Amino acid sequence: MFLSEPPAKVEFINSNGGKAECRARGNPDPMVEWVTQDNLRVTSVPSIRHVLTNGTLYFPPFEPEAFRQDVHWTLYRCVITNSVGTVVSRDVIVRAGQSLVHSRTYRYTSK
Repeated sequence: MFLSEPPAKVEFINSNGGKAECRARGNPDPMVEWVTQDNLRVTSVPSIRHVLTNGTLYFPPFEPEAFRQDVHWTLYRCVITNSVGTVVSRDVIVRAGQSLVHSRTYRYTSK
């Protein structure tokens, strides 16, 4: 049973990072995993995506050139499993955008 089912959509900007939490309880204690839309098991990618032991899928802040569509603009599902059975979360759509930094140049003239 889900204690915390992930949201349907996780949106964040690259400079802040983001996360999706998935927590469950059961007897026996369930295992929490994440899978892709193709049902492939999600693993950590250094500095890009981390699967934490508490069931959280964490996306640390990243530089725009490190954007990966298969990580930052895709669909995930949380899967909880124990010997009694398996429960799959709703689809979690992840959308990471690029932060925009606007800079202005001011010119001062003396009189």
